[in-house]
Amino acid sequence: MDQFDEAEQSSDELVGQRIRAARRERGLNQDELSLKLGIHRNSLVRYERGERRIDVNLLYRIAEALEVSLHWLVTGEGEMEKLPDVPDSERLPVRWIPVLGSVPAGFPRYSNEVVLEYMPVQEASARHIQTFALIVHGDSMEPRLSEGDRVIVCPDPSPPNRAIVVALIDGETTIKELKINNQKDVSVHILVPANPNYPPHILGGSDRIIGRVVAVQKMLE
Repeated sequence: MDQFDEAEQSSDELVGQRIRAARRERGLNQDELSLKLGIHRNSLVRYERGERRIDVNLLYRIAEALEVSLHWLVTGEGEMEKLPDVPDSERLPVRWIPVLGSVPAGFPRYSNEVVLEYMPVQEASARHIQTFALIVHGDSMEPRLSEGDRVIVCPDPSPPNRAIVVALIDGETTIKELKINNQKDVSVHILVPANPNYPPHILGGSDRIIGRVVAVQKMLE
């Protein structure tokens, strides 16, 4: 092994040691931190041991999750504590919520198998303990929602008229606008796409509304 490789290995080990120190300072175990980061625990173990190179994006996420200075995490220089970029009085509280690949029929008891990662959102958009995010696929809600947008969903089996909802139709997850038509003593619930190229769907007995969309993170590219 040449000197350059040894220097790189030493750098990885030092970064791993700082991650471990910051994690313990925050009172987190490896399972809890890996869950926050949306990575496997074994990967975190290897990072902390310096056995695996960490890319810049993941380093940034680790610094955010542990609320430490990215400069300190990478170089060991300066203070560990992250300096606030806004006054504490103006800082909005944040929660980490799961980004799901799909909504299983047993929701809200979703398992780790359907969690793609975790993302931070303002607590005001995640008041319900089971708030989650979904990545939009397809163009049925264009132009309101586009491919790749992330919707923040609050569990709500009885959302109001004109809400954007997430529903399970034949076991498949769909995002549509809910329209409620009251006909005499019967209420008809219809899922309406924003894109006129797609037909509406009348909710049947086997269909189920999971929740309503309370916020959207738009993809700009």
